[in-house]
Amino acid sequence: MSEEQKPASSDGASRKAKALSARLSAVQALYQASQNKQPMDVVLDEYLHHRSGMEVEGERLVQPDGALLKAILYGVEERRAELESVVDANLKKDAQDRVVEPLLRSILICGAYELLLQNVDKPIIINDYLNVAHSFYERNEVALINGVLDSVASVFR
Repeated sequence: MSEEQKPASSDGASRKAKALSARLSAVQALYQASQNKQPMDVVLDEYLHHRSGMEVEGERLVQPDGALLKAILYGVEERRAELESVVDANLKKDAQDRVVEPLLRSILICGAYELLLQNVDKPIIINDYLNVAHSFYERNEVALINGVLDSVASVFR
């Protein structure tokens, strides 16, 4: 049964929506932890207990899948060097000449980690991280993320 076919959770949000929310939260938390030099457990606690279900522009955000959020953050922390190496190796020539900003790098690292796990189909992972990217970037950066994650997937799968 795919993520889309699974029944909604007790709060009414679909599993797919909760997974996307977890991926968005993971990217934001990883960015925050790296920029502020905070321990991952502190950042995770903040995202699970203080940012969960926040209201943005009059709409309540879907509560993230806590287990997925935790798995991504701790998995990235554990395998950061390997993930960064694979991401850097798969950046296209034009992107290798510029510094990849921290938020974009957080999207790539979180996406690469999930592709490494092979728990979820590649198109679902890449599509969700592209949706996350659209929250912050215009077309060029989103295309870069798509290309890099597709290349990374071929390394891991």
